[in-house]
Amino acid sequence: MPKPRAKTREVRRRIWEFIRDYRRENLYGPNLREIAEAVGISSASNVNYHVKPMIEQGLLTGNSNARSLNVQSGIPIVGTVAAGPNTQDFVMDLPEVAWDQVSEFDTIDFPDWLVGNARDPFALEVTGDSMIDAGIMADDVIIMEKTNRAKRGDMVIAYVASREEHTVKRYYPNGPTVTLQPDNKNYDPLIEDAKDVSIEGKVIGVVRRY
Repeated sequence: MPKPRAKTREVRRRIWEFIRDYRRENLYGPNLREIAEAVGISSASNVNYHVKPMIEQGLLTGNSNARSLNVQSGIPIVGTVAAGPNTQDFVMDLPEVAWDQVSEFDTIDFPDWLVGNARDPFALEVTGDSMIDAGIMADDVIIMEKTNRAKRGDMVIAYVASREEHTVKRYYPNGPTVTLQPDNKNYDPLIEDAKDVSIEGKVIGVVRRY
């Protein structure tokens, strides 16, 4: 199915967010008239024009003619990321993660209390053990908020451009340099030129499979 144009994507994003928020408040879904009023669409039939393909794509579940509409709750698992000393051995497939791409990835469901109000959440499988003292082990799934901002000490996905590497580390900016600090006493920190480091996400949770 072809991707919708930018204006249509924006309308459908607002529909998706309204249904999500309405459900959290009322424990049942809105009807088409309520969606039309909230999003600024002229009629219920025009809402249905958007809702029907969203159901087909897996972005919504339920029946557009009943109060059963709900959002797709799955968070996309977009690849793997290294947490170890040899980050060049691993490749993270991190495309632009957008709300309307959820159905294109494997997804995993998490409770609202774990995800919180994170915008554009995504998940990654971890390889390596450099973050074990923070409770992140190899093969864990970490939940990320897509952002390019981080506070000192935040656990982030950092991209080091000179080596074309992604890694999970704690972020410590120090003027012209950035220290990417592992949470494993056996590993040394990475000290990089600040212009060479970008933040591509912040860790907000972790899930372990046994």
